[in-house]
Amino acid sequence: MKEALNRNKARFYSMHRLRPTKIEEGDWVLVYDSSFDNQHRSTHKFAKRLFGAYVETNTNDNVTYHLTELDGTKIAIQLVGKYIKVFKKRHEAKPDPTLWTEGDFSDEEDK
Repeated sequence: MKEALNRNKARFYSMHRLRPTKIEEGDWVLVYDSSFDNQHRSTHKFAKRLFGAYVETNTNDNVTYHLTELDGTKIAIQLVGKYIKVFKKRHEAKPDPTLWTEGDFSDEEDK
């Protein structure tokens, strides 16, 4: 019986799109807004559906997540895992804002 259950489980996971890795504490995530899913207006076609980035702080056993904003503010509600997507940061060098001065931008490009 256990063999059959394990084969069934393996088949299910191979057939369905599930999260390949678990979300761990400290991961950055985006939250999906499903409020536009059942609305078929053309004005909602290009609506912003992902919000974030947030930091995952705690995972409960029932696959709900506690999130905080990047500044440390806690979000009051717990979110279900199917509405959370992992945010992948780019590994580019961050620009140095000390190099930006008002004199760097001239009108010579417009001429």
